[in-house]
Amino acid sequence: MILGQALTYKTNRFIKVNHNIRASVSYDKAINIGVVFSNETPEMTKDVEYIHSLLTKDGKKIKVLAYERDVQVKHLPFPSFTKKDVSFWGNFTNQSIHNFSDIPFDFLICLDSSPGDIIQNLLAKSKAKCRVGVCNDFENYNKLFELIVQSSSQSNVVDGVY
Repeated sequence: MILGQALTYKTNRFIKVNHNIRASVSYDKAINIGVVFSNETPEMTKDVEYIHSLLTKDGKKIKVLAYERDVQVKHLPFPSFTKKDVSFWGNFTNQSIHNFSDIPFDFLICLDSSPGDIIQNLLAKSKAKCRVGVCNDFENYNKLFELIVQSSSQSNVVDGVY
Protein backbone atom coordinates (compact mmCIF):
# COMPACT_ATOMS: atom_id res chain seq x y z
CA MET A 1 0.00 0.00 0.00
CA ILE A 2 2.67 2.50 1.01
CA LEU A 3 4.93 1.36 -1.84
CA GLY A 4 2.13 2.08 -4.34
CA GLN A 5 1.54 5.54 -2.86
CA ALA A 6 5.28 6.30 -2.85
CA LEU A 7 5.61 5.18 -6.47
CA THR A 8 2.62 7.29 -7.53
CA TYR A 9 4.07 10.36 -5.81
CA LYS A 10 7.51 9.82 -7.36
CA THR A 11 6.04 9.13 -10.80
CA ASN A 12 4.05 12.39 -10.74
CA ARG A 13 7.15 14.29 -9.59
CA PHE A 14 9.29 12.79 -12.39
CA ILE A 15 6.60 13.66 -14.95
CA LYS A 16 6.78 17.32 -13.89
CA VAL A 17 10.57 17.49 -13.64
CA ASN A 18 11.34 15.64 -16.90
CA HIS A 19 8.64 17.29 -19.00
CA ASN A 20 11.03 19.63 -20.86
CA ILE A 21 13.59 17.02 -21.96
CA ARG A 22 11.33 15.45 -24.60
CA ALA A 23 12.30 16.31 -28.19
CA SER A 24 11.94 13.30 -30.46
CA VAL A 25 13.81 12.60 -33.68
CA SER A 26 12.71 10.68 -36.74
CA TYR A 27 13.14 6.92 -36.75
CA ASP A 28 15.77 7.15 -39.50
CA LYS A 29 17.96 9.37 -37.29
CA ALA A 30 17.35 7.38 -34.10
CA ILE A 31 20.31 5.44 -32.76
CA ASN A 32 19.46 4.27 -29.23
CA ILE A 33 16.17 2.51 -28.58
CA GLY A 34 15.07 1.06 -25.27
CA VAL A 35 12.42 -1.57 -24.65
CA VAL A 36 10.84 -2.22 -21.26
CA PHE A 37 8.20 -4.85 -20.54
CA SER A 38 6.70 -7.02 -17.84
CA ASN A 39 7.72 -10.64 -18.26
CA GLU A 40 4.34 -12.24 -17.69
CA THR A 41 3.86 -14.60 -20.61
CA PRO A 42 6.07 -16.53 -23.02
CA GLU A 43 4.36 -14.65 -25.88
CA MET A 44 5.60 -11.32 -24.50
CA THR A 45 9.17 -12.61 -24.52
CA LYS A 46 8.73 -13.70 -28.15
CA ASP A 47 7.36 -10.24 -29.01
CA VAL A 48 10.40 -8.59 -27.42
CA GLU A 49 12.79 -10.88 -29.26
CA TYR A 50 10.94 -10.12 -32.52
CA ILE A 51 11.07 -6.33 -32.11
CA HIS A 52 14.71 -6.63 -31.01
CA SER A 53 15.54 -8.45 -34.25
CA LEU A 54 13.65 -5.89 -36.38
CA LEU A 55 15.40 -2.92 -34.75
CA THR A 56 18.81 -4.59 -34.86
CA LYS A 57 18.32 -5.28 -38.57
CA ASP A 58 17.78 -1.52 -39.03
CA GLY A 59 21.13 -0.81 -37.34
CA LYS A 60 19.74 0.51 -34.04
CA LYS A 61 21.39 0.01 -30.65
CA ILE A 62 18.86 -1.75 -28.44
CA LYS A 63 18.69 -2.04 -24.64
CA VAL A 64 15.99 -4.20 -23.11
CA LEU A 65 14.88 -4.34 -19.48
CA ALA A 66 12.32 -6.83 -18.19
CA TYR A 67 10.25 -6.52 -15.04
CA GLU A 68 9.74 -9.94 -13.47
CA ARG A 69 6.26 -9.37 -12.05
CA ASP A 70 5.14 -12.99 -12.17
CA VAL A 71 7.91 -15.09 -13.64
CA GLN A 72 6.65 -17.29 -16.46
CA VAL A 73 9.79 -17.34 -18.58
CA LYS A 74 12.99 -18.14 -16.76
CA HIS A 75 16.50 -17.30 -17.94
CA LEU A 76 15.67 -14.36 -20.16
CA PRO A 77 18.34 -13.18 -22.57
CA PHE A 78 17.73 -9.64 -21.24
CA PRO A 79 18.53 -7.91 -17.94
CA SER A 80 15.62 -7.97 -15.54
CA PHE A 81 14.52 -6.73 -12.14
CA THR A 82 11.88 -7.63 -9.57
CA LYS A 83 9.84 -5.89 -6.90
CA LYS A 84 12.71 -6.71 -4.51
CA ASP A 85 14.79 -4.13 -6.41
CA VAL A 86 12.46 -1.37 -5.21
CA SER A 87 12.77 -0.06 -1.66
CA PHE A 88 9.89 0.48 0.76
CA TRP A 89 9.79 4.16 -0.26
CA GLY A 90 9.77 3.45 -4.01
CA ASN A 91 13.46 4.01 -4.76
CA PHE A 92 15.23 1.71 -7.18
CA THR A 93 18.00 -0.22 -5.44
CA ASN A 94 19.26 -2.02 -8.55
CA GLN A 95 21.98 -0.05 -10.37
CA SER A 96 20.99 -1.49 -13.75
CA ILE A 97 17.59 0.21 -13.43
CA HIS A 98 19.28 3.56 -12.71
CA ASN A 99 21.61 3.08 -15.68
CA PHE A 100 18.69 2.19 -17.96
CA SER A 101 16.62 5.22 -16.92
CA ASP A 102 19.59 7.58 -17.39
CA ILE A 103 20.24 6.58 -21.01
CA PRO A 104 18.90 9.30 -23.35
CA PHE A 105 17.08 6.90 -25.67
CA ASP A 106 15.74 8.30 -28.90
CA PHE A 107 12.73 6.04 -28.34
CA LEU A 108 11.74 4.09 -25.23
CA ILE A 109 9.11 1.47 -26.01
CA CYS A 110 6.90 -0.01 -23.31
CA LEU A 111 5.17 -3.15 -24.56
CA ASP A 112 2.79 -3.47 -21.58
CA SER A 113 -0.83 -2.70 -22.43
CA SER A 114 -1.36 -1.48 -18.87
CA PRO A 115 1.99 -0.73 -17.21
CA GLY A 116 2.10 -1.19 -13.45
CA ASP A 117 3.33 1.34 -10.90
CA ILE A 118 6.98 0.30 -11.13
CA ILE A 119 7.10 0.48 -14.94
CA GLN A 120 5.25 3.83 -14.85
CA ASN A 121 7.86 5.17 -12.44
CA LEU A 122 10.67 3.95 -14.68
CA LEU A 123 9.04 5.60 -17.72
CA ALA A 124 8.53 8.90 -15.89
CA LYS A 125 12.12 8.88 -14.60
CA SER A 126 13.53 8.07 -18.03
CA LYS A 127 15.55 10.58 -20.03
CA ALA A 128 14.15 9.21 -23.31
CA LYS A 129 13.28 11.72 -26.00
CA CYS A 130 10.11 9.87 -27.01
CA ARG A 131 8.29 7.28 -24.92
CA VAL A 132 6.10 4.90 -26.90
CA GLY A 133 3.25 2.96 -25.31
CA VAL A 134 0.93 0.30 -26.66
CA CYS A 135 -2.10 0.87 -24.44
CA ASN A 136 -5.71 1.50 -25.39
CA ASP A 137 -6.35 3.70 -22.34
CA PHE A 138 -5.26 7.15 -23.52
CA GLU A 139 -6.81 9.02 -20.58
CA ASN A 140 -4.73 7.26 -17.92
CA TYR A 141 -1.40 7.13 -19.75
CA ASN A 142 -1.22 10.29 -21.89
CA LYS A 143 1.27 11.95 -19.49
CA LEU A 144 3.64 8.96 -19.64
CA PHE A 145 3.88 8.62 -23.41
CA GLU A 146 4.55 10.97 -26.27
CA LEU A 147 3.26 8.35 -28.71
CA ILE A 148 0.56 5.78 -28.01
CA VAL A 149 0.00 2.93 -30.44
CA GLN A 150 -3.43 1.33 -30.25
CA SER A 151 -3.86 -2.25 -31.31
CA SER A 152 -6.85 -4.55 -31.41
CA SER A 153 -4.81 -7.58 -30.36
CA GLN A 154 -1.49 -8.31 -28.69
CA SER A 155 -0.24 -10.11 -31.82
CA ASN A 156 -0.34 -6.85 -33.82
CA VAL A 157 1.41 -4.77 -31.16
CA VAL A 158 4.99 -5.26 -32.34
CA ASP A 159 4.14 -4.60 -35.97
CA GLY A 160 2.17 -1.51 -34.94
CA VAL A 161 5.05 -0.11 -32.92
CA TYR A 162 7.59 -0.90 -35.62
